[in-house]
Amino acid sequence: MNDYIKKAFSKGRLVLLLGAGASYGSKNRNNKDVPLGGQLAELLAEEASLEINGDKLSSVYTAAKSILGSRVNDVLEEHYRYCTPSREYYELAKYPFKRIYTLNIDDAFDVALQRNSPLKVNKRSRMDKINDMDQHDQIIDYIKLNGDVSSLKDGVIFSPREYTVAAIKPPLWYDELASDYFKYTFMFIGTQLEEPLFDHVVQMFMSKAGAQNLRAFLMVPEISEIKRIELSESNIEFIPGTMNDFVSWLSSSFESIPTPRDILVNSRPGLLGTSNQTDVLDCFKGITPISRAHLSLQNRPGTKTEIRDFYKGYKPSWFDVMDNVPANLSNTINVFDQIIRGDSSDKLHILLGAAGCGKTTALMQIALWITDEFNFNVYFIESYYGDLDKIIDELDARNDGKYFVVFERLLEVCSDLSRVIKSMKSDKVVFIGAENTMIWRNRVYEHLGKHAVKLNDISHIDDHDATKILDKIRVFGNWTRLAKMNASKRKQEILKRSKRQLLIGLIEVTSGQGYSDIIKRDYAFIDCDKQRKLLLLVGLATLQRAQASESTLTRALNNLCVYEDVYSLSEKMGGLIKYDNGMLSARHRVYIETLFKACISKNELYEVICAYIKSFTVYKSPIASSLNKVEGSIYKSIVNAKTLKKLLKDKELVLNVYSTFEKTFESEGLFLMQYGLALRSFDEQNEAYEKLRIANQAYPESPHIEHALAHQRIIQACRADEEFVAMSFFEQAEKVLNRLDKANVSLFDKYPIISLSEGHVKILDRFGHQPEAKIKAKEYYDRMSRMESKSENERFKNTLVNLQKYFLSGKWPNIEDIDDW
Repeated sequence: MNDYIKKAFSKGRLVLLLGAGASYGSKNRNNKDVPLGGQLAELLAEEASLEINGDKLSSVYTAAKSILGSRVNDVLEEHYRYCTPSREYYELAKYPFKRIYTLNIDDAFDVALQRNSPLKVNKRSRMDKINDMDQHDQIIDYIKLNGDVSSLKDGVIFSPREYTVAAIKPPLWYDELASDYFKYTFMFIGTQLEEPLFDHVVQMFMSKAGAQNLRAFLMVPEISEIKRIELSESNIEFIPGTMNDFVSWLSSSFESIPTPRDILVNSRPGLLGTSNQTDVLDCFKGITPISRAHLSLQNRPGTKTEIRDFYKGYKPSWFDVMDNVPANLSNTINVFDQIIRGDSSDKLHILLGAAGCGKTTALMQIALWITDEFNFNVYFIESYYGDLDKIIDELDARNDGKYFVVFERLLEVCSDLSRVIKSMKSDKVVFIGAENTMIWRNRVYEHLGKHAVKLNDISHIDDHDATKILDKIRVFGNWTRLAKMNASKRKQEILKRSKRQLLIGLIEVTSGQGYSDIIKRDYAFIDCDKQRKLLLLVGLATLQRAQASESTLTRALNNLCVYEDVYSLSEKMGGLIKYDNGMLSARHRVYIETLFKACISKNELYEVICAYIKSFTVYKSPIASSLNKVEGSIYKSIVNAKTLKKLLKDKELVLNVYSTFEKTFESEGLFLMQYGLALRSFDEQNEAYEKLRIANQAYPESPHIEHALAHQRIIQACRADEEFVAMSFFEQAEKVLNRLDKANVSLFDKYPIISLSEGHVKILDRFGHQPEAKIKAKEYYDRMSRMESKSENERFKNTLVNLQKYFLSGKWPNIEDIDDW
């Protein structure tokens, strides 16, 4: 054994693959050794009254199965089910591995894991849908590649025919195994690696990926010199030994068995929390505790220049904030003073502004200032994975007095945050967050507007700010262009160019180029197609202000015929892509928006979008429920009709995206709903109605799909030629929309009452019932006027105005225009 294996294990980068020899020493229900390959062949031959003449297990199994039929499963159950694990298995199970694959069908190691593993065990068969590795190192994936004695109805892979069938379309977990082989260090124990399907999948992957500097290890008692040379050619190092030797090595290499938290801290030294409880560690995923000591544990970005990336348009790092690289702007100082010296009853402070105006920078500065000057504990949530109640419960227990929780984006947490504030769960916590002004008005206000909040618009800078920014650029930025100007001209440049967005202004003022031109130049410098595709994929996630998962990106790149390790690829893209513990993000959302508009063709973007969507097909439906909150937001976005229409700007391409995956996602209600909404937006109303009906059948529990279908029925009613047909459609819709409205279901800007009120009035007007329509308009107006929580929503306010105009004048603006519904 060697330090390479030890380091891989310590950092959560070691994956095991167990063969038949690993089960040596385990006993079956008859208290006999679990039969290995040759022994099983003899048992099957005896049961089928066959003679063996040097035949392999695969051939014997095929012959025995043809004679015994389903009775062959009885033989397998007798010898492989209800096993007693070996001592080595019991010991191995105590160690926290990322993943363990096995070629064995017996349940000996299953039992050992259930009894001794410090992790939650996630057992999977080869045909199961994929689940991503737990980035918090609290779950072990245990995958049975060739079958499971507890589920023989799903079949096993023993015979040549079974290998061939599986090789034609490899099971999902074999594809995942090949992908893992290129990302992690593999340790093969108890197998000669003569499994045809494994070799087929890995070699196919390698042939696509090209030469790779992989390093793996094989542990069996002995192999031939020819086999050793063959393995060496594949960069697999032979280590003579058994499972007992491996377990003994683990024991001697560590003074005590590493805990899951030990592994996690090795891979993420800045992890919050001291508890070893799995659920506690889970709830802290995505949270950074703010203190200079803690933040200094992170890896400081390497640099070859004194010009800081922040002044090249990148999101600030914590080292930027600690080094005082961004200027301390007036708005940020005012918010800080308000939080510290304002009314102690204020529990929520919100920063508003357009993308690129400096909201994230301000939040990071305020978080650090609070800890520096007042020694309060501050916790920064960059990515919200859910369960705010548990987070607050745990933080309340750890803090004797006031503490602060900072959210980089409020949209993803607004519903949970509203509930926590309303429940008065804690009198210690103060919340701080930021959001885009339009998103606040249309999607967040309804949740948080009813609470006492302090709103702060930080969109603009003043004359003093311009001076501070120039002082910082002189030290940390590109000063060449500004050095040629006088002081007045420099300040004028800053103030003029920042009117749009501070981020863009800083870049343009130091470079002398327009933002689009800068991005075009940056993209042109990427001469590697693989890197371009990775940037576009990560960019799709960044548009949703989310980090992309390495495992999902790996599958998406494979779909684009790029077979390269995401981590290695991202390392070559410093400055464009940031890699952080299996999660990737691009430079800035404004940067990506401009990149897509200025540099990427519709067809290229279409190809990348389809590849990303295909990467989610490995999950079971409903897909969003199979993903964590962050990955779920990415999936929802890239199948969203409005998003696709905005990105592709082409009816044919948008509808092609949906038609490509229509069969694959036939049980995926969210996807089918978005297909229907896309058809609606292109005025394909009858087709939209059919798709939404099918979506409702696939996922009848979804209020969003119910609303979309009810709304479509109103559209059908407005287009009907006969009144009785129109009223039939409307009555079905009315029942659903009233129920959803009374249930106070959040549907963002598509409130049930909007659809119902507008639709009802328009239908009555269309068929000549103006007096009744005016009465209904007044009723709906009164009803909606009492719904204060939605008063900031532009769509809601427009409906109120239109209802008022109608009951006063009998005229609805653009009464026939229903396409924007």
